[in-house]
Amino acid sequence: MKSKTDKGQAKRWMCSLVLVAGLTASIPAQEEIPASEKTSLIKLTPKEAAWLKTRRVIRYGADPSWPPFSLRTGETLEGIDADLIEIFAARLGVPFEYVPTKSWEETMQKLARGEIDFVSGFANLPERPAEVLYTRPYATFPVVTIMRNDGPFYTSFEQIEREGLTLAMPAGYAPTIYIKEKFPGIPLLFTETSVEALQRVSDGSADVALENLGVAAHLIRFNGLLNLKISGPTRLEFDPTFGASANLPELRSILDSLLDSVSKQEQLSIYEKWILVDISRMWSVRKVLLVFGLIFGLAALLLGLASASNRRLARELKKRREVEDSLRQSEERFRHLFERMDHAYFLTTSEGKIQFVNETAVEMLGIGSRPVIERLSLDAFLQSPGEWAEVVDGLHSGGKVSERTVTFIRADGSTVRGQCRIHLLGGKDEHDDLGIEWFVQPLDPSPDAGEP
Repeated sequence: MKSKTDKGQAKRWMCSLVLVAGLTASIPAQEEIPASEKTSLIKLTPKEAAWLKTRRVIRYGADPSWPPFSLRTGETLEGIDADLIEIFAARLGVPFEYVPTKSWEETMQKLARGEIDFVSGFANLPERPAEVLYTRPYATFPVVTIMRNDGPFYTSFEQIEREGLTLAMPAGYAPTIYIKEKFPGIPLLFTETSVEALQRVSDGSADVALENLGVAAHLIRFNGLLNLKISGPTRLEFDPTFGASANLPELRSILDSLLDSVSKQEQLSIYEKWILVDISRMWSVRKVLLVFGLIFGLAALLLGLASASNRRLARELKKRREVEDSLRQSEERFRHLFERMDHAYFLTTSEGKIQFVNETAVEMLGIGSRPVIERLSLDAFLQSPGEWAEVVDGLHSGGKVSERTVTFIRADGSTVRGQCRIHLLGGKDEHDDLGIEWFVQPLDPSPDAGEP
């Protein structure tokens, strides 16, 4: 697993824009030309095209045991990274050759020796070696804590350090580097792979593991580690990139161009193929903290009051179970009504990143998986360019509520109109901006319906 600290969504977006602007300014303006007839979808600078002519094959490596991103099967690689690279090869007209390794550390060693040209699933961290050139990220996942089902819900590194919990982590992974530097008091149990780290937690050799949400959900399910739970999110995020050798700057820029050529529909197809676990059902921190907090708090109180009488204890425990059942039934009724209401619901950040949707929204946009849509930007589904900025400006200048008709683009390329009520969520201070709610009533029964 490879991650970086999340210092706020707005700051991260601003840093990304500054980085892109800096890279753009540092590259001289050059005439773009096609590399060959096979690369008609990718235009290269003369320098990139000249470098590509010297390459009969582009060699790459990956973590051999890190599904759903990368998983070695014999001498081949499967997963999200492999599917992206397959698209790259078809667009560039040059073969990409996977160089098998037994571990992430061996992959890094081969990159350092020049035996491979680039590595997938890299995190761009200051602690990482300077001889690696990173592309832009191609996905984003929160990093979560994983514990046994009978354990508490720890997500704070300070709390883990204070309690003296043992953390199982693969050596050389980005969170390992971060923990060793920032929290030296946390006992570490080093493993070769992510699945081994989870197995050490499962068998009691360690108390907690760290992994990005996509990998954790996949490994828990497909390795039968049913006594493990996703405890909650940490302050870290995993934003995977491709890391090219420092002496191959042309390759890094070519990989960025290839990433830009991958359409949203192609991304959705890959994610739906490999993200098989409905993460939103498997892990809901707010739900866990609310329901379990009430239940366990009530249980502790009842046990304390009933210590003098076994009969009274039995009555209070029965009452606790009734309260638990009532809470569960109420939550299930609310969830059913919310998920199946006629209006599609979106909760986004002010920058447009989707935080939460209901099933009606998933069906309206034709996305087959909620975890997929909750990693995208709502702006990508608006047909009219610049409409997102217009909506946000209107909310800030003309009031916190807006009503308008909006045309959305579905995953299959068709469109659907919706009557939208858009609400700017504010905090205690009038300048606080907590996000934007969209309630959308679909107007077109057919996904092929267009503008009136």
